[in-house]
Amino acid sequence: MKTVSREELYEQVWSKPMTKVAADYGVTGTALKKTCDRHHIPTPERGYWAKLEYGKRVNKEALPSLTEPNLATVRISGSSEQHLSPSVREAKEKARDRLHKHAAAKPLLVPASQPTLSIDEPPCLAATRRAISKARPDDQGFAAARSKGVVPLKNAPASIERGIRVLSQLFALAETQGYVSKATEHGLVLIVENESISFGLEEQPEKTLHQPTSAELKRRDERMRWGYTTDPWPKYDQVPSGRLAIVIHTNPYSGLRRTYSDGKTRALESMLPDILAGFVGHAAYISERRRESDERERRHREAEARRQREEAFNSREKRRMEFVDAVHEQLIQRDKLNAVLRHLEKATSEDAARVSAMTTWVRQHLKQIDTLISPLFLDISARSSKVDFAEPDPEQEAERGSFYYSPPITLQLWSIDDAKGQATSCSPLEWTDALALPSEGAETG
Repeated sequence: MKTVSREELYEQVWSKPMTKVAADYGVTGTALKKTCDRHHIPTPERGYWAKLEYGKRVNKEALPSLTEPNLATVRISGSSEQHLSPSVREAKEKARDRLHKHAAAKPLLVPASQPTLSIDEPPCLAATRRAISKARPDDQGFAAARSKGVVPLKNAPASIERGIRVLSQLFALAETQGYVSKATEHGLVLIVENESISFGLEEQPEKTLHQPTSAELKRRDERMRWGYTTDPWPKYDQVPSGRLAIVIHTNPYSGLRRTYSDGKTRALESMLPDILAGFVGHAAYISERRRESDERERRHREAEARRQREEAFNSREKRRMEFVDAVHEQLIQRDKLNAVLRHLEKATSEDAARVSAMTTWVRQHLKQIDTLISPLFLDISARSSKVDFAEPDPEQEAERGSFYYSPPITLQLWSIDDAKGQATSCSPLEWTDALALPSEGAETG
């Protein structure tokens, strides 16, 4: 609900057409006119804005003084349409202005009061006419048609011709705007602004108080003997009223108007520009929702890509630290062996022979460690363990994906064939044999 002063509403209805002001409040022009009348707010006469546009003289009626203080504040309860985005409302308003100007310049609409006037029936309605002509009325007097390439209809037989005429005029007006019909499995839809809008034409039922039959009265008496107090018949019957309505089946929870029906003073035929403008509003809403969905999907993909990159980066960092830990462990071992070697080298000449084998082994192991952690072997071991200390290109990383085999991280000794450009891992024993290091017997012999 919106609250506005009487003076503000007066200025608004004299600053732009009533339909536009009504749209801002989410109500119809008729409803806003009644609100103005109730609060003694004068409104422009019919044709006021057309005269103003062509420079003709117009009269602006002054706002009369108010004798009832409780009418000074106007409260307008609009529909949920007022909560739509500006782009959807703007698309609908522009279409309404365009369609009304077109209808005024090139009349295509046949008033309901002149049913004998001829109108061309578009070929796309041929299947609809055949389907509704074959349909049999139900118990309430309505015939229904719904199938492939058919506008869903629910009419009494007496209203079928008028219904077809209304649809013919709707399609004729739509054609002037470049909108075309399209047959689908579920019916005949209208393609508006590249969006598919499904709709149907229904006859509004009229409720009448049900008059029970003798059989129903007899059944009620039998039920009363068993303690049932409710009547075994509906309170109301629904019968054809002759009032037709175009119902848009798209966007059921959008807040956009979806039903346009005959009123007390306005027939459906005169509402076709507004109805088609409503189709444009629904098309704009669909496009907006798609853009929002695409944007959400884009953000989701970007977030997922960031998450995967973070996960891959953390995994790389973890493996890098594991590789560094392996190198550090060898450095610790080397420091330990050097300390032992310094201690052994302090032995006297008599005692040196006692620890010569130990000294030789320590020196061999130090040489092995120095080789193991040399830049050349570290580079080969890192590549063999698939540990890359340079960050990969994001595109290449995306192509590779985050799931790939990661071999165990180990520092290895390598036998290098420079001629073939190959490096083959070898065990400490194989590496020792390849260097032909003196054995313990040779040292002590």
